[in-house]
Amino acid sequence: MRNSAFAYMLFSLCFASLSHANAQEVKHEKILSFEEAGSVSGFTTSKGSQVNITGQYHRDGQQSLQWKYQPGATLSLKHDIPFEPKDPTGKDTYLSTFVVWVYNDQPKDEKVRFSFYKDGKECSWFDFHINFKGWRAAWVCFERDMQGKPEEGMNELRVSAPSTGGMLCFDQMVLAAKTDHRHQTADNQVPFVNAGTDNHWLIVRDCSLLKPDIALDSSVSEQEKKDMELIGQRFRNLIYTPGKLTQQAMANLRTKFEEYHITVKDGIITGRPIYFNRAAEAYERFLPNWNKNLYDKMGMELKAYFDLMNRIAIAYNNADNEPAKQELKSMFLLMYQFACDQGIDYGSCLGNFTHYGYSFRGYYTSCYLMKDVLREAGLLEEAQKAMQWYAMTNEVYINPSAPGMDMDSFNTKTTGRIASILIMDNSPLKVQYLKSFTRWINNGCLPATGLAGAFKKDGGAFHHRNNYPAYAVGGLEGASNMIYLLSRTSFRVSELGHSTVKNVLLTMRFYCNRNYFPLSMSGRHPNGKGTLIPMEYGIMALAGTPDGAQPYDADMAAAFLRVANKGSKEEKRLVESLQKKGFKAENDPQGNLALGYGCVSVQRRSNWAAVARGHSRYLWAAEHYLGANWYGRYLAHGSLQILTALPGDSVTPTTSSWQHDGFDWGRIPGTTAIHLPVAQLKANVLNVDVYSGFEEMLYSDESFAGGISQQRTNGAFGMKLHEHDKYNGSMRARKSYHFFDNRIVCLGSDIENTNKNYDTETTVFQLAAYSDSVQVCWLDNASTNNTWIDPVNSTGYYVPNKEGQSNLKPEIHFPQYSLAQDTQKETKGNFVSLVINHGKAPKGGKYEYAILPQISQAQLAAFAKKPSYKVLQQDRNAHIVKDIPTGITSYVLFETPRILPEGIVQKVDTTCLLMTREQKNKLLLTVANPDLNLYSGPSDELFDKDGKRVERSIYSRPWIDNVSTPIPVKVTLKGKWNVKETPDCKLVSVGKNETVLLFNCHDGMSIDLELTK
Repeated sequence: MRNSAFAYMLFSLCFASLSHANAQEVKHEKILSFEEAGSVSGFTTSKGSQVNITGQYHRDGQQSLQWKYQPGATLSLKHDIPFEPKDPTGKDTYLSTFVVWVYNDQPKDEKVRFSFYKDGKECSWFDFHINFKGWRAAWVCFERDMQGKPEEGMNELRVSAPSTGGMLCFDQMVLAAKTDHRHQTADNQVPFVNAGTDNHWLIVRDCSLLKPDIALDSSVSEQEKKDMELIGQRFRNLIYTPGKLTQQAMANLRTKFEEYHITVKDGIITGRPIYFNRAAEAYERFLPNWNKNLYDKMGMELKAYFDLMNRIAIAYNNADNEPAKQELKSMFLLMYQFACDQGIDYGSCLGNFTHYGYSFRGYYTSCYLMKDVLREAGLLEEAQKAMQWYAMTNEVYINPSAPGMDMDSFNTKTTGRIASILIMDNSPLKVQYLKSFTRWINNGCLPATGLAGAFKKDGGAFHHRNNYPAYAVGGLEGASNMIYLLSRTSFRVSELGHSTVKNVLLTMRFYCNRNYFPLSMSGRHPNGKGTLIPMEYGIMALAGTPDGAQPYDADMAAAFLRVANKGSKEEKRLVESLQKKGFKAENDPQGNLALGYGCVSVQRRSNWAAVARGHSRYLWAAEHYLGANWYGRYLAHGSLQILTALPGDSVTPTTSSWQHDGFDWGRIPGTTAIHLPVAQLKANVLNVDVYSGFEEMLYSDESFAGGISQQRTNGAFGMKLHEHDKYNGSMRARKSYHFFDNRIVCLGSDIENTNKNYDTETTVFQLAAYSDSVQVCWLDNASTNNTWIDPVNSTGYYVPNKEGQSNLKPEIHFPQYSLAQDTQKETKGNFVSLVINHGKAPKGGKYEYAILPQISQAQLAAFAKKPSYKVLQQDRNAHIVKDIPTGITSYVLFETPRILPEGIVQKVDTTCLLMTREQKNKLLLTVANPDLNLYSGPSDELFDKDGKRVERSIYSRPWIDNVSTPIPVKVTLKGKWNVKETPDCKLVSVGKNETVLLFNCHDGMSIDLELTK
């Protein structure tokens, strides 16, 4: 079928005729690219075969090694093969790997064998299938993937021909190099590679072999035809917005197309080679200045290529004259054919295919938009087959065994899978695929248990086993788009799946302000740039209500209209459309949120938000990668960020007095930490086990960390802080925040460590000063009453004169120097800080302060004279605060108390969080246990010979998919109360002077109970 398309490809000769122009080569002595004179001299062949250098085919540079072989012939290279055995200690998990690109001009159901010899003795070998046309890559590990036993000192490579003659070319050959053991990928040429991997990126071939369990109908119903037509039109609307194709846009497309120099001569298509960027990992250990984005920097990466194909497809659909349409059609078909020749075809995985989904979106959408063009050229069937291969569409045939799925799948697989199905003509097979797809999507949207992805019942959005909004926005785009596409059809997602995603989005817009992620929830990119995606809310508005009863979801429409930036044409049009239908933007969300699966508490009033975050033995503190978040070690060490602006203004990091440049990473607001120089905070990122890559995600060994929310109005947060032994394992503290309307009471106790070199500090604030007037204001703001107020957005801070925290340090640094979180380059900015200095190697340190956002100087002074709260207890056992205006008492019980101080709660039999609000003859009681209880007993830490905790990845823990097991909490109240039992609260007994209740705490959730006398 493919050869029938070559006639129109002669169009390419109208463009640059230099097929080798701009060809680039990755040069190193370990890479055999056959560009140098005499590079064929080490090769010999037998039985009348020929070996030579050719410029007709090339994958790197301008030449390759061509072998015209006779049946049974052998190609031999006498050359040192630098095989290195795997590290017996297991510290280095990389494996010696043979890497090669092979060109075949005639598909055959045959194999060639690559064998590796030492002094004439065959040591190891593997077979390579040649049932393809074009280029293919193989990454084969000597010890894991090949047969035989490799040996150090091997010195010959032999390639054995099949029983029929033919021609093969070889390029970019690496005889042996240490590569990441996780990423070699099986395909139809080397199906045995990395056998047994369950990495969702690498099971492309396994997925292609799956069969459906949903029955194939004999025909397609009229309703199904209408639904598929509607879904197809919706999908087209998602990926394509009509517009005018200008002459300038056309010229720009020509220029970009010509950069690839795609030409056809004598039936052979050539051009500038294109690569998936992970191909560069073959050179990681020996190429100077190696970077996985090498091919992107060289302008040869697949994503840019496919994005151009998509732009051409959109332009074709926008073209209003036949000459332009024909020109764009020819461009597209040439790019499609060249991609096939380069190895983007059914059955091919390019050697290393990890994380490929990010590069392929434009491939799927461009093919879908050019369906009729591909059909006309006789290429539609093969294109659809390749789309399903790369999208791993047959994975939808698996009947899920547990709710949820990896966020990566939503992010990178949904578009490709739905495109590969919708591009099919209507048939019972297409219906079968859509039914299977709906089941897969629906299951992925359901609340997942344990630390599994992607969505949680409390509104958390999981990736890398933690609430991770900075990554989840990509997955939520996939989820919301699919819910919309399938809505109000016979293929719709279930009400539970739909409502779960809706809740996750509404929760995200609660902890973001207005659109920006809190710093502590920015994952490995704490740069202040991460935001939610407004169109996800708009799309969910169009999807209707979860029960399918209403065509528009009013909640999602209101949320969308508030967060919309009107930055794109689609966004502007949807804003106008919803407003015409009478929908209005919601007000800023108000109240309190406790996210058990995020170790997060959020208090919102007016347009400000206060976000507290911690970590535990279940949830990591920060994610560090090579080149990402080098210094944010303390991001979840009990941090508290105030996201604010002047009333009525839109909130951003800038309005909140935060900036990246000059920020002291050792003074993250709210944290209690050893104040190290920024350079000493640099993460020592390692590959710690076979389950992970080069990354650092450290855990505490404490289970007590999280929040409580009373009727989502007010709340509290508490944690036992214990830093990991990898750095400062002696650092401990007990921290709490108590949220009462517009007042936040911050307490700490039992602060200790053994570091005698640097002070331990609690950072009250670290704020950027943007102008000279602000600087002067801060200089004049020396407090005589232990109060400070931020002149940018009127956030007030009150620090009472109490024993143990008299050493207050207000500091002004104009400028302050720091290091960039990604590049490590020096940065600077103007900052003011207020810290409570606990000294070196503190023992029993404590602190108390209050934060009052959007307050006047007079109001702050009045508060300082007569604080509206009372600290009832502040020690190792508990932090208890009474708020006078609301009548709320907030309990953070770190240890099981014997006797509680004044109040209606007399006794509690286990550690937990409580809030009470007393009114006349009424009591609102809220209980939460922040321990997710994914496993019981002591922390599952491993220790080295010195008794220090060993760094381990979360992926090595056997309990990560466990369900949160309920923890019973018995609460004894003073007096006789009437109780209406709930599924999570039972009445144990009622006496004359006490009422005993038993709460069933799970998932870190808050349980509200109203009692009357």
